[in-house]
Amino acid sequence: MTPPATPTLWSRLRQRLLQLDDAMFEHARPSQPTLATMSLIGSLCMLVYYPIWKYALPQPFESLPLRIAGCLVLLPLSAQRWWPRQLRAVLPAYWHVAVTFVLPFFAGYMLLRNGGSTAWLLIHLASIYLTLMMFDVVSFLLIFAIGSALAWLAWMIGPHAAMPIGPILLYLPLLAMALALGPLASLSQKHADQTRIQALTRASNNIAHELRTPLGALHIAGQAFRRYLPDLLVSHRLAQEAGLPVAELRPAHLEALERGMDSIEHEVGHAHTVIDMLLMAARPLDPQLFRALQARAVLREAVARYPYASRGEQERVRLRDGGDFTLLGSEPLLTHVIFNLLRNALFHTGRAGKGEIDIRIGRAGNQGVIRVRDTGPGIPPDVLPRIFNRFYSYSEDRGGVAGLGIGLAFSREAVERMGGSITCRSRWGEYTEFLISFPARDTDARA
Repeated sequence: MTPPATPTLWSRLRQRLLQLDDAMFEHARPSQPTLATMSLIGSLCMLVYYPIWKYALPQPFESLPLRIAGCLVLLPLSAQRWWPRQLRAVLPAYWHVAVTFVLPFFAGYMLLRNGGSTAWLLIHLASIYLTLMMFDVVSFLLIFAIGSALAWLAWMIGPHAAMPIGPILLYLPLLAMALALGPLASLSQKHADQTRIQALTRASNNIAHELRTPLGALHIAGQAFRRYLPDLLVSHRLAQEAGLPVAELRPAHLEALERGMDSIEHEVGHAHTVIDMLLMAARPLDPQLFRALQARAVLREAVARYPYASRGEQERVRLRDGGDFTLLGSEPLLTHVIFNLLRNALFHTGRAGKGEIDIRIGRAGNQGVIRVRDTGPGIPPDVLPRIFNRFYSYSEDRGGVAGLGIGLAFSREAVERMGGSITCRSRWGEYTEFLISFPARDTDARA
């Protein structure tokens, strides 16, 4: 395998930009379901309120060009579902810029130009609460600070009267209360969301444990069928040869019985695997349980144990022999990371009706590397930066069922807890490749 290149200044800068973009995506996520509707309503309000403040309830200052600019900024967001695929990656950044312009900047600038009129004091206060409703505390403070600073700068550069000190002094207590209580409400909502997640986790753990008993019973029943059915078939054949009145069993019936036994054992094994993955994802990772592992042995065992849905699925997976390395970690954790990657690759290549899965292991300098590559449909460029985000899930087919968005997030957490890293690169329509890197230890290392 090609040794990893030494990080350059540009690569480090690019990594910082990706982290910023990821943070903006997470901050904008609460508004994502209603983003198009909010943008459409906002763009209409920009124009509708012009005649109100210009003629019906005239204010000292109004600006139609500024309102048209706000409308033009918001309209593309209302049509986001028709954005070209390549542009969707910048949607979170554009959303931040648009909100900064139409709320704190526009409301702040109009407040200053109108001499702190009562109407614009109320509008400015409403803009603060709207921003708080759409973003978390960090994003709100950043957007409010930047928008307000730009509004003050535009007011200073352009024509303006004296600063409306009196109205602003009266407004400051209300502004301080909004800035103090708003973030507290946001934190309370975040705490409530975290409480719900913990409750769901506990409930899923209880359900998973409760399912063990019936699954165990099904497994025992399947083993009993497989053990005693051949004797019953022999007895049935002897009874037929003796001329006894027994029901006829056709070859198709026997094949159905054999397939039924195989199906029972496969589905029980698959269900146990899913339960193990759920429990592993919810359980705290304890580094004290880590030990020295031979990566090749763990990888072979994981590929062999994976509950394939069919022989065709199993034949799509190719494990290439290569170098080996020792890592300090947990075998169940690493196994379930491989399971997650296999499950995703098999799912997407299966839906696309094409593609093979190639798994390689080797060393690159002082790093041990596991590569899982599939030649399936690839990952769209706007989705690729988000795939490791918790609770982010994507389905290219709008009628398809997306996952819960916890598998890859758990995989990254598990790999990083074992001192490694996991990255993904993909070309849409061609391939997807996951690279798992660990500090390679000597073969005779001990935990």
